[in-house]
Amino acid sequence: MVFTSNVFVFLYLPLFLLCYYGLPERWRSHVIVAGSYLFYAWWRPDFLLLFVGITYWNYQFGKHIHACLDHAPQKAWRLLVVGVVGNLLTLGYFKYANFGVEVIANALKPLGIETFTLEHIILPLGISFYVFQALSYIVDIYRREAEPAKNFTDFAAFVALFPQLIAGPILRYSLIDQQLKQRTHSWALFSLGCCRFMLGFVKKVLIADSIAPLSNAFLAHPELPFVDAWFGVFASLMQLYFDFSGYSDMAIGLGMIMGFRFAENFNQPFMCMSLTEFWRRWHLTLADFLKDYVYVPLAKAGVNGSTALFLTMLLSGFWHGASFAFICFGLFFAIIMVIERKFGWATHLGTPYQLHRNLIAMTLVLCIMPMFITGNLAHSIDIYTGMFGFRSLGSLDYYILSTSKMTLAFVVLGFIWIVIAGMINRRFYAQHATQKKAAAPTQTSELTYFMQSVRGTGAVFLWMGFGVAVTRLAANSFSPFLYFQF
Repeated sequence: MVFTSNVFVFLYLPLFLLCYYGLPERWRSHVIVAGSYLFYAWWRPDFLLLFVGITYWNYQFGKHIHACLDHAPQKAWRLLVVGVVGNLLTLGYFKYANFGVEVIANALKPLGIETFTLEHIILPLGISFYVFQALSYIVDIYRREAEPAKNFTDFAAFVALFPQLIAGPILRYSLIDQQLKQRTHSWALFSLGCCRFMLGFVKKVLIADSIAPLSNAFLAHPELPFVDAWFGVFASLMQLYFDFSGYSDMAIGLGMIMGFRFAENFNQPFMCMSLTEFWRRWHLTLADFLKDYVYVPLAKAGVNGSTALFLTMLLSGFWHGASFAFICFGLFFAIIMVIERKFGWATHLGTPYQLHRNLIAMTLVLCIMPMFITGNLAHSIDIYTGMFGFRSLGSLDYYILSTSKMTLAFVVLGFIWIVIAGMINRRFYAQHATQKKAAAPTQTSELTYFMQSVRGTGAVFLWMGFGVAVTRLAANSFSPFLYFQF
């Protein structure tokens, strides 16, 4: 089941909220677990057993690790290692086994050595996300950053919480355990959550899905000339942004409706002035997870900072998919970010905006995006041939003939949206910098920098956009998210 389906919007969500608010508060974790398991099983009921098994595995390891921390720290460490390895082996089998066998077979084939083959292994929906969340639980307990869940239901609610179950934002147990025990429900938060959900719905159904025909035309014909190739990459990146950030907005909004406050997942990535800053604006919860659970432990273990950064970014590419294209995607970011770090070119959210640095950074992002968009090395090379001028100049005729004027209009609308949102974003951080000079400093990460209220003209446009998006969904009935493949 996905958020952008008639079943979810008109049946599942109303019934879930009726049960959630209709039952006493002490039963709400049970409602979350039951509702989230139904939400997940709607796709493949058999994979629900794997999901529950991973949940129970980490619950038991968390409980035993905590019990050993004081009187048997070495045993606690061994339990942590076994728990982490068990999670990673499960993820590795489902996500990387086919790729690994294929690589080994191709390497040995020239030597005349025949290897075994595997049947295609189906990737369980959301496994990359919920395995990472489960990992954060046992690691946070070992670090004494969180207490273990009092019962299995509370922990299962944390792992299974359906708004973010399939594609994030990635939750950290240490940051949400108190919300599981006690959270505030109010009409103000409920209404803000509804508005945030509607905004994400508009971004996904109205903008991302409208750009999709152009992106599909681009991927279907990789041997494009210069202008067409660059335009296709940019449009595909816009589709990916509105699709994934739209999902994140809907997830955060649903969390607010239920009384939760999830971490933000996007912060206007198109405004970045370095690739380092891009990763401080794109998929923030993944970046924070990799920093706290990969980069920092490597640095504390004595690994050079640049080497730790390189390995972390390489891992981020491999996390996204089992192919050499995703490995090269991570490798590209790793190399550029290490160079930015070495020469002091890395920027941060409060760095004064400079257009030329923004254009350079986004050009670099677009240069690597064929790897991410296609997930295929050979396909990416075909696109690069056009992008780097080895074909004719081009004139966008291909897109004009193969897509509709409406599709092209939504590409322009998406670009305007990005520019306006970026200007608002820049004003916020400029104001924040002024406030820091005049008053006691406040952590930027603690501020809600996005959509604190909706009123007036903004509310009118939001409801109008949501109405059009619902009409479109009613006609199409189903609209899957791009990040489900990860």
